[in-house]
Amino acid sequence: MLRIAAVSIKSFTPEGSVGFFAKFGDGLTVVRAKNSSGKTLLLNSIMYALGLEGTLQPGKQGVLTQALTTSVEVNGAKRPVRQALIDLEITNGTSSITVRRYSVPPAGVNSDLITVWDEPLLSGGGNESPSPAYYYVGRGGTAQNEAGFHNYLARFLGWTLPLVPTYGGKEVPLYLQVLAALFFVEQKQGWSGIVPRMPTQYQIREPLRRSIEFYLKLDVLERARKRAELQQGLSVLRAEYAEMRGALDSAAHLANARVTTTNEFGTTAFYRNPLFGIDADSIDAGEVLTLYQQTDWETLNEGVQRLQISIRSLAEAQRAPFVGPDGEVLNSELRQARDRLREITTELQALDDAANMLDMQRGTLEKRLRLLKQEQRRYKDIRSLESLGAEFSQHAIAHHDCPTCQQSLDGTEIMSGAPILSTTESSALVDQQVQTIATVIDDAERSNRANEAARGSLEREAGEIRSRIRAIQADLEGEAPGVSVAQLQKRILEEARLQELLRLRDNAQGTINELIDTRKRAIQVKVQLDDLGDGEFTAKDTRKFNTWQQHLRRLLASYQFTVFAPTEVGIDSQTMRPVHGQSDLGFQGSASDGLKMRWSYLLSLVQTSGAMNGMHPGLLLLDGPRMYDVEPSAMRPFLQSCAQLPYRGGKAQVVLTLSENPDVIRDWLSGYEYQIVDVEEKLLV
Repeated sequence: MLRIAAVSIKSFTPEGSVGFFAKFGDGLTVVRAKNSSGKTLLLNSIMYALGLEGTLQPGKQGVLTQALTTSVEVNGAKRPVRQALIDLEITNGTSSITVRRYSVPPAGVNSDLITVWDEPLLSGGGNESPSPAYYYVGRGGTAQNEAGFHNYLARFLGWTLPLVPTYGGKEVPLYLQVLAALFFVEQKQGWSGIVPRMPTQYQIREPLRRSIEFYLKLDVLERARKRAELQQGLSVLRAEYAEMRGALDSAAHLANARVTTTNEFGTTAFYRNPLFGIDADSIDAGEVLTLYQQTDWETLNEGVQRLQISIRSLAEAQRAPFVGPDGEVLNSELRQARDRLREITTELQALDDAANMLDMQRGTLEKRLRLLKQEQRRYKDIRSLESLGAEFSQHAIAHHDCPTCQQSLDGTEIMSGAPILSTTESSALVDQQVQTIATVIDDAERSNRANEAARGSLEREAGEIRSRIRAIQADLEGEAPGVSVAQLQKRILEEARLQELLRLRDNAQGTINELIDTRKRAIQVKVQLDDLGDGEFTAKDTRKFNTWQQHLRRLLASYQFTVFAPTEVGIDSQTMRPVHGQSDLGFQGSASDGLKMRWSYLLSLVQTSGAMNGMHPGLLLLDGPRMYDVEPSAMRPFLQSCAQLPYRGGKAQVVLTLSENPDVIRDWLSGYEYQIVDVEEKLLV
């Protein structure tokens, strides 16, 4: 819930100051004044104080008049504005805050700085606290960063802004400037058309639909968010799968082998049929890789077995052991080879231990780096606030934890005479820590890559030594006199090929295990996606939507909407626009009928959201709702419905501007509770 409790507007000149103050309550407040007296300025000032001028138009020009920007009338003469500010007190139903924003700031302060006091200074009559909080608007991160005012305001309202897609393919928060288009209508262009004019500069796709889904708290919005999240997860898994499959194909190609074909990632057959056609929790790489043998293909396991049999056959020739000096030399070489093989085994174990230690250290360092980057972003916000003119920033100490070790600093004594770092120095220190940790992580990764290279070299050496041991043993046994050189050459080649295939099988096994795991995770994500169903409404969504349409039709009837019978008007569930049958209403009918549709659309949305536990703030700021000289017979029920608009067991707050005579307004609202804020001359004189 959002309520405007009070507003104070002040302009200061060398010859004096002028200002305006008003309080607001629940229900209807009519800001009454003659044309060009400042009614629009009052509502625009409220939006400007909240940093929501982007709802009105891109940029700030034209949002505030010259009385709050350049010159103002003081004692009957125009005077230059030296300083101008807007104080706004708002409440969420349980707590109140006061925000201040300058339109003409004092020296050293930027107009994008917003000061917040955690107390009701305007209606409570309290004094400014010496310790306000500072936030910024008008720059990147306003909705996401800790020091962004809209991030703070969303939390103050109890909102978690959903991520929505943009035309650029990114996801951004559903900005408050977009949501505000459904509770604020500006006078100049805001009443044209039959649905609210949504800001387009943020490039959000279907901003009206996304905003309605949020305000009515439709399940379809959460499902859309979850669907996008799951689809992104599938994209990541697809990339991982493709990378691993490509590496497997490349390794097989180098060994003149190939990988058994399987279904393409993401197809129906991929989710339904087992990977490589083998229905098992683990798949032997030797059954997945195949070799071309003469005129047919054989599995890698069959190829390995064939080579092993051939090598044993060649080795079964009659042997005669070596004797004499040559035999002693070979035995010495055999002992040395076996000793070196044991050394390699020890070295490989040490490399494995080092790799495990590096992984543990890297995990710890990466966690520490994430925390430091959070602190880095916090200091970036603090420096931004200070550059805007904030006198100090409590965000720097709000968490009370050390940014590096994350231990509490409560009760820690400060060393006498120890230097106290400035924000810039503290930020630089954190930057250095981030750089240091990042460097250490890079060193750990380089060490890991060096270990991997060393491991590969040692494994190759071990394979060569094993082959040497077998060769020495064969020499010691001696070949039988009938063995040919061709047979010896064939045996050497087959032993080399066998080692190549064994290495391929061992390396491929790990990749295949990862492919199986990736497919399992993809299936889990796909099941979750299927469980979400299509984009249609749930039964709960349908009840909310039907309730909204009923309220809309009732209000249309009370406002004497004449283009079509109100019972024939509905709302399209895809576009969230009013329709007649299957056709968009567009601009059919008179301008006054279009205005009545806008009234009904906005008020019925508030009522439905309040009744259905939605997220609408229960606030409407309507500047000049009597455009196009709407007949009094429609204005009367409109104002009466504003005065009694229900919201969560109470009343919504509706602030609107009119130029009618006070007697006319009293007649229209006879018997109803309301208040009038009367601007007798001009808002700022």
